[in-house]
Amino acid sequence: MRTSTRDRLVLPILLPVVMLLVIAVVLFGFSRILLSLTKDAATAIALIVAFSILVVAAVVASRSVVRASSLASMVGAIAGVAMLAGGIALIAVGAGGENGGGGGPAVTISLTAKGIAFEETSLSVPAGRPFAIAFDNQDAGIQHDVEIFDNDSFTGTPLLNGEIVMGPAKVTYEAPVLDQGTYFFHCSVHPAQMQGTIEATSGTPGGGGARVTVTAQGLQFDTDRIALSAGAPSTIRFENDDPGIQHNIAIFTDSSLGTNLFPGDIVTGPAAVDYRIPPLDPGTYYFHCDVHPTMNGSVAVG
Repeated sequence: MRTSTRDRLVLPILLPVVMLLVIAVVLFGFSRILLSLTKDAATAIALIVAFSILVVAAVVASRSVVRASSLASMVGAIAGVAMLAGGIALIAVGAGGENGGGGGPAVTISLTAKGIAFEETSLSVPAGRPFAIAFDNQDAGIQHDVEIFDNDSFTGTPLLNGEIVMGPAKVTYEAPVLDQGTYFFHCSVHPAQMQGTIEATSGTPGGGGARVTVTAQGLQFDTDRIALSAGAPSTIRFENDDPGIQHNIAIFTDSSLGTNLFPGDIVTGPAAVDYRIPPLDPGTYYFHCDVHPTMNGSVAVG
């Protein structure tokens, strides 16, 4: 290579550009490893790699001349340490997830705020397992949040202190593990109007109650009667077989639609979803599709 080309093009332009590209690729790849780990594992891996970089920098600074081959070997050693530590952490996290100790929340429940009120005032979650709350604030220009307490006076430190969101907006709160029992939630912005209870029960939602399947096809349900167990959470497997058409299942106290006991998420067919129904008292209730109210029937709980 000519000296002029090296001094005018390679060293001042190409070399810095190539180095920046390499750094960007390495940082991106390393960030993917860290993001796939838990917070503590990611912190430990980052500290190990940072320490390795300091060691290599100290070695380079102590030498008057550093060959390219030596520098490449040192950089390779850092990359090897990062990959080895990241691989070990990934294996550990994966093993923990298979045993139920890692990964994301085991159950996600839905909670909607509309008209400065919670649409669901009775929720059910598995005791002793992590869960998440998919919170949907449908009040435009109004702030809401979710806080969980172990007492109906809402005093002391909340078990969950969800961030306040301005509607319309959706957010998922990762809730702590709850022991079996009754808990209470409210909106800290509107504590008097927006309250509810959470039942932490043994097993998973639906584990102690019924599990039924309801199918929507040809703008009608395949049944006009759903049977659920009383006093236990149940699961409705809803299958929407109408391509390109939206359906859902919503449960009310009666056909007057006075109280919405469970508003199922609307799904566009063909699709299927598991609805986690909170414990209901014995009796007869009403259900329909919010999009097509002529699709309706009764819910027998007993």
